[in-house]
Amino acid sequence: MIIDALRNYIRNCPHLDTFNNAIKVNVNYLEGNPDTYSIEEVPINPIVRKYVNGDSIRQYAFIFTSREPYGIDVLQNIDNSGFYEKFADWIEEQNNKDIFPLLDNGLEPLSIEVTSTGYAFAVTEDTAQFQIQLRLKYLKKKGIN
Repeated sequence: MIIDALRNYIRNCPHLDTFNNAIKVNVNYLEGNPDTYSIEEVPINPIVRKYVNGDSIRQYAFIFTSREPYGIDVLQNIDNSGFYEKFADWIEEQNNKDIFPLLDNGLEPLSIEVTSTGYAFAVTEDTAQFQIQLRLKYLKKKGIN
């Protein structure tokens, strides 16, 4: 599954915090605790281009989100923003080096890119949900499910 491949890929980001020596990245569920992460699918038309032979270029849009400590501490809020800058840089570096998620079923990754900056999405008194939007483009050959 694409989302599992993305989850495993993002777990390799050196900027993520570790919990008990394992980086926990959920799928479609963000815990209420600070320093938690999730990947969430975004509805999008998956087909970018169809070829006469039945192959197609496709896209998979998703959000990487986290819950972070938040409040009047300016340094903490700067650190939160800085994390998303580093994360975006890491994604760009991986893309430039052709290091992509390992997709199943003969799907061939072509690119992974950040499509928005990181931003605070939902704020409470002491935490905030931050997120950044991304897109994976890949080749799907005819006859591959």
